[in-house]
Amino acid sequence: MKAPHRHLRPAISALSLIGCAIGLNGCMSLQSGAVAADIGLLSQGGRQVDMVITPDGYRQGGGLVTYEGPGWESGKVAFRIYLDRRNAIDVFGKKSAELILSKIGRGGDDYHAMSAWGMDILKVGASLGAGGIGVFENGEVRQIGAAKRYKAEIIDSPANEAAVRVTHIGSESCGGDVAVDYTIKAGQRMTSVTGSAACDLPFAAALVIHPGTEHLESDGANGEWQYIARYGNQSLVPDGLGLAIFYRASDIERAGQDVDDDYIIFKTGTKPAYKTAAAWVQEKDGIGDIASFRSWLDDTQRTLNSGAQ
Repeated sequence: MKAPHRHLRPAISALSLIGCAIGLNGCMSLQSGAVAADIGLLSQGGRQVDMVITPDGYRQGGGLVTYEGPGWESGKVAFRIYLDRRNAIDVFGKKSAELILSKIGRGGDDYHAMSAWGMDILKVGASLGAGGIGVFENGEVRQIGAAKRYKAEIIDSPANEAAVRVTHIGSESCGGDVAVDYTIKAGQRMTSVTGSAACDLPFAAALVIHPGTEHLESDGANGEWQYIARYGNQSLVPDGLGLAIFYRASDIERAGQDVDDDYIIFKTGTKPAYKTAAAWVQEKDGIGDIASFRSWLDDTQRTLNSGAQ
């Protein structure tokens, strides 16, 4: 199926799993200003590549890429997505604006432990994490499930953006290929998520539910863009972490919650397009409490409805 219209870097080699693109420093990830995207190949010491495709039969925890999938970041936050049947989004909390993805998960470090830059701060479990895409089946949201192969690639973007595309090739849940772009802009804590194809099952996007966190939502007023969010001491530190999904009201069938996820269900046949965000209390000049997080949510909603983002 046709992917979103974005220019991809031309591949100059394909060693069964890898595509590399020519840049000033050879085969490398996209890094521009205060944003970056990263794919690291563990079999080559974490060397950065522009594209990777899993082999047939690849399973969760297969040890192919650094931190289990591609990543993208701004100076405020870094995200990764699991390149397997989970397709869940995880969050690296950052204590400074330093770009860190190309330096972690290459061996000799433990990104689950606090360091000078920060750490992996979210437990995903069986959920979709920080706004990942799944499906709605038998009355509940599920991770998207198995595919024949999984592909991650870095997309050429404007100087103030970084983006990756993840394709589930032969998705069993969706009955075909599903490609999704994840784009972050400099200075933002929000990722734009754009899917290329419909699915045999309704798509869902969701936030993990951790004990003691509070559900927040917009009131349905103020325009097409609305949000769901969760806030509380849900980071692995533990300390304050806010997660949010911004969506167009006309795109979804409904919102709800189950055991693992605070979710939205897209209308059948709808290609998912939404934004997901994470705000950690230790982020530099970050959001320190639920009231400030709620204020940021409302301000962001107004900005989206004004057409400014």
